[in-house]
Amino acid sequence: MSEATNLYDTYIDRRVAEGMFRQLLQTNESYRVLNIYGNIGTGKSRFKEHIKQKYLLKDADRYLFLELDFENRVLHTPINAVMYMAKELQNRYKYNFVTLWKAYAILWHKRYKNSPLMYATDLPYIDEIKKLFKIDKKGNPIVELVKGFFRDNIYKELEGLKSLSTKEIEKKLYLFFVADLQELIKQKKFKDAIILLDNYHLLNEREAVTKCQRDEWIRDLIARISKDAITMIFSRESLEWKKCNIIWKSQAKSYKMDNFSPQDATRYLQESGVKKDEIQKGIVNSSGSNPFWLSLSKYAYSSSIPLKTPVIKKDILDSFLTTQNKEIIALLKVLAHTRFFNTNFIKRAIDYFGIALSSYDIDTVISYNFIKTHNSRFVLDELFAKEIIATQNEDEIKEAKVFIFSYYENLLHSLDKEIIKTKPILIDEVLEEAWHYLTSINHDITDHIDWLNYYVDRFFMYAAWEPFIGRYLNIIPKIDPTRDENIKRLEILYNNLAGLYESIGEVDLAKEYYNKVVQLNRPSKLSA
Repeated sequence: MSEATNLYDTYIDRRVAEGMFRQLLQTNESYRVLNIYGNIGTGKSRFKEHIKQKYLLKDADRYLFLELDFENRVLHTPINAVMYMAKELQNRYKYNFVTLWKAYAILWHKRYKNSPLMYATDLPYIDEIKKLFKIDKKGNPIVELVKGFFRDNIYKELEGLKSLSTKEIEKKLYLFFVADLQELIKQKKFKDAIILLDNYHLLNEREAVTKCQRDEWIRDLIARISKDAITMIFSRESLEWKKCNIIWKSQAKSYKMDNFSPQDATRYLQESGVKKDEIQKGIVNSSGSNPFWLSLSKYAYSSSIPLKTPVIKKDILDSFLTTQNKEIIALLKVLAHTRFFNTNFIKRAIDYFGIALSSYDIDTVISYNFIKTHNSRFVLDELFAKEIIATQNEDEIKEAKVFIFSYYENLLHSLDKEIIKTKPILIDEVLEEAWHYLTSINHDITDHIDWLNYYVDRFFMYAAWEPFIGRYLNIIPKIDPTRDENIKRLEILYNNLAGLYESIGEVDLAKEYYNKVVQLNRPSKLSA
């Protein structure tokens, strides 16, 4: 493959967007936010990878960079996102986010001070937390804050946490993350912190009273970091932050990622090995010069197999399916139903469906440029997945989803206390995926309740309760309270919610749901 092909594969001909990013590197405005948006398949994620490779990884001593990909639904919850970022930076730069850990220890203490779980050896982050407690004269654990160790304003903020509820403390955790981040930037003498937020539109899946509340913590995070950071946001639609706060009208710049020009598209196809003029014109016209379809054409039409000139986009997909290894296509049909996957998932799928693929074939699949990579996880391009699913019948779709659900069920059962201590976010992630596939293949609310109850019992001693609370709250509105057979279901749900809230120190909410149980059992009419 020639150098020119590599250039176009990463879509760096997006000169305007790259120029805007370079301009932000050279300025020192209060808030530097660049939003790259566009339709599926226009190359936003590939452009992000280009920015990483050209500016951030090559100049790692000059720029600190953070990346959140909201394809991972667990990161939609602020506390998970904050702890994920802190652990990533701690591991990369060998730097202790001590201010954040102190704030987290106060949250921990508020939740578990009256619980026998306070020092249970299988609780997440227990090793980090133990170091932050001091035993007072009465033998009670307390969080010690040494005056002078923190900046005065941070010390006051930490002290103030002790009078707040656990939910209020959670909302403030990112403030202490920022304090540590700024100290890290100062110590390592980084010019800037670059924050990359991908698939930002998926945050719209979050439950919220208003749209502004879904990502309020991100705007606050950016405002707190201020001049120390550049934030690049990749999304389906343009940011509408100005509707939340007028300050963002001038501070958050948006750029729409459009398709290639016909000339650039033709040049890309030439460099990719698509030689026939007639085929080139057919691809450009049928695809509208969309980067995704051009990229797929490279695999479909650079082979020696004679193919018809495409007239519509589906012709390009059909040509791809015709020219590729049938076993690889069988695997891609399973992967199309995943929200992300890893090599372990691929191996399990190959065994389950009897797909004859070697390690070399697996490497071939992973190398396709419609599969993006982040750490050890892979994500199939959304547009490609949609097109592949459209070629499947209902039985194939159901079988794939049932397999994926069973895969995550097995993972849930494999989680033990050592894994949860070192990777506490893993319960949230595996539970989220199992729940997603359970509810897509089984629409019986009773089964959903029983499933949640089983795993609440299983993970209760691991303090992994919050992922269940949101799901219980989502189920309740779907149950008709006027039907007698639903009274017992609601009673179980309210009881479990009350117990979960009590376990995380939310006493008022626990009382609210215990009262709901009482009301359900109260006679509607008193006898004479």
